[in-house]
Amino acid sequence: MTRDYRQASPTRPAPRRAHCRSCLWSFLLGGMLGAFGVGLLWTLNPDALRSTPAPLPPKVERPAPEPPSFQFPDLLRDTEVEIGGTVPRPTPRPIAQPTPVGAPAADPAPLPAAATTADGRGFMVQVASFKRGADAERLKAELALLGLASRVEVATIPERGTFHRVRIGPYPDQQSVEQVRAFLKQHGKDSATIPLR
Repeated sequence: MTRDYRQASPTRPAPRRAHCRSCLWSFLLGGMLGAFGVGLLWTLNPDALRSTPAPLPPKVERPAPEPPSFQFPDLLRDTEVEIGGTVPRPTPRPIAQPTPVGAPAADPAPLPAAATTADGRGFMVQVASFKRGADAERLKAELALLGLASRVEVATIPERGTFHRVRIGPYPDQQSVEQVRAFLKQHGKDSATIPLR
């Protein structure tokens, strides 16, 4: 049978915790002796505990920094810009497609220019329609990077709200429309043909 040595034996009682009282008295006695020593030192030499500030170094006067000289306002004042007339629209240019490995390099066919027939008929290519105008402007910018000039048309449909349509064109014939739609499909954009009446 095992014996538990942690318990006090029945013949000898558990020791009393008297050392806690002695710690408290030791702490109080040490504090009183320290206070007495500081007081005695202060009475014998009162200047010992006072701290005297160190003398400040003499001030060195520095010259004021020179103000910076900005030449930009002078350049703007001397430059004259004439504003007038209309700004020409850049002509859209097609972006060259990468050729497959081993295939002969060929010039890409230029995209047809937007135009209508004499009687006002033709076709538009609608790339997308959005509820938010910011989304339509973002797509218009993407198409401009592809070299396609587009515009955003706002249409209000009863009971459905306002839509912002991104359209390219007009084109005079269906063949031109199919070239543009094939170009858009190569760049991952679906589109629809809208006939003009």
